[in-house]
Amino acid sequence: MADKDMDGVPPIAAGILARDFGASIAYKRLSGKGPGIVFLHGFHSDMEGTKALALEAMCRAQGRAFVRFDLFGHGISSGKVEDGSISRWAEDAVAVLDQLTEGPQVLVGSSLGGWLALLAALRRRDRVAGLVGVAAAPDFTEDLMWADFTDQQRRDLLEQGFVTLENCYEPENPWIVPRLLIEDGRNNLLLVDQINLSCPVRLIQGQKDEDVPWQTALKIADRLESADVEVILVKDGDHRLSRDHDLERLVAVVERLVTAI
Repeated sequence: MADKDMDGVPPIAAGILARDFGASIAYKRLSGKGPGIVFLHGFHSDMEGTKALALEAMCRAQGRAFVRFDLFGHGISSGKVEDGSISRWAEDAVAVLDQLTEGPQVLVGSSLGGWLALLAALRRRDRVAGLVGVAAAPDFTEDLMWADFTDQQRRDLLEQGFVTLENCYEPENPWIVPRLLIEDGRNNLLLVDQINLSCPVRLIQGQKDEDVPWQTALKIADRLESADVEVILVKDGDHRLSRDHDLERLVAVVERLVTAI
């Protein structure tokens, strides 16, 4: 039997999930009751962000199972972000569901993670009991990148295989967006048709988000087959939604959802 902390909850377990071709996914997992919660981080982020840690604290307090992990090329997982793709990251998420969780799960996805949560849920409808998106960004490679590229950026992407974008969060580390990301994204677009998921979905979206327009949340809600969809608009909220009261809101939304399942 595993050792337990003073509060009676097993400590968070760190591990490595082997993937194809020698790749590896770093994760941290908390044992506990179901439904469990899986957190999926955003583009150029990792599993150590404040949203992931706030949800982990909630799960520890409830004795609930929880998993957070670094997508391929992010955090301490293997690879480089530029070698990743929407398909590969969605496969990461499905592998985590299949190999690191048991029973029904609620997926909580931030930005890119929101897109991946939807894709994973479509592939594992029998396992995903609910979804929460935080500035969820399905189709961002097409609607928020390619659509906004200048003619020169499109030529660069097609001719040299990548384009460099300014990183507003870390100006000294610009983002390299490879042609693969854009082209593979087109194989995973969701907002062009109905999203055939019937589980409950909660979408939290800041109206001052400069990366994902708040109307995206309404479009996701409209496309979802599920009738149990709520959109929470935060009038002064930015893309990260990581202020203390943003985190409190996220925890409350997830707690209500998981308790109702």
